[in-house]
Amino acid sequence: DHHQDKTTTTPSSLSFFKMALSGATDFDKLKELCTLNHKEQVIWFLNAFWHKHADEAELLWKYQHKFAELDLQNHEAGHDLDELNAHRFLEFFNETMTVRQMRDTLRATGAIGDKFKNVPITHYLIYRYSADWKYLVNASQGDNQAEIEQAQRMLEAVQAAYKESEAKAQAAAAALREAQTREAAAVAAVAEAKLREEESHAAKAELEVALAEVQKQEDAYNNKKADLERKSEEGGVVSRNK
Repeated sequence: DHHQDKTTTTPSSLSFFKMALSGATDFDKLKELCTLNHKEQVIWFLNAFWHKHADEAELLWKYQHKFAELDLQNHEAGHDLDELNAHRFLEFFNETMTVRQMRDTLRATGAIGDKFKNVPITHYLIYRYSADWKYLVNASQGDNQAEIEQAQRMLEAVQAAYKESEAKAQAAAAALREAQTREAAAVAAVAEAKLREEESHAAKAELEVALAEVQKQEDAYNNKKADLERKSEEGGVVSRNK
């Protein structure tokens, strides 16, 4: 039995779930490798090529994280991407080749057959690093435990840093939303104060007009009264002089 299963699979545990692939041919072994989830495929690749790509561990973790993010149905539990999301992955990492070009290259090495619908991360890694896929599927997964553990620690550190930066980004976004809400409330308060000030000015002007009108009427009354009094006095003088 070539299988050695691990009992649990958790995001914080990157231990290997099997020591060897059971396919009869290298082609079958690659197909089996591509049925592992995104993370397990990356770990298998890193373990096989640690001597060449140890310094790429952080970048490979980012590849794995993006694959899981774009795997809209299965996320971390998935093992490949459809063609549309595979293109999105390539665009995100500024890769210039297309999925078709990648497949043509892999097909030329005998890694895949004519019919291949989805894209597992193993295919991308083989293409990206021009890796020997036959060496990959037969690479020992158990005789360099110290290196495996070091790779796991590096990947876990990157994962923790990513989660921390994500939490900080969310906190910053929340603070920005709160500041924007306070700013909007302050702008509304200023606008309301200006409106009340304008209403106050309008009321004052209206009152002044009303007072002027009262004053005008009062002046007219006083003038009329004075005129009547003057005429009355003049009439009295005429009567006395007759």
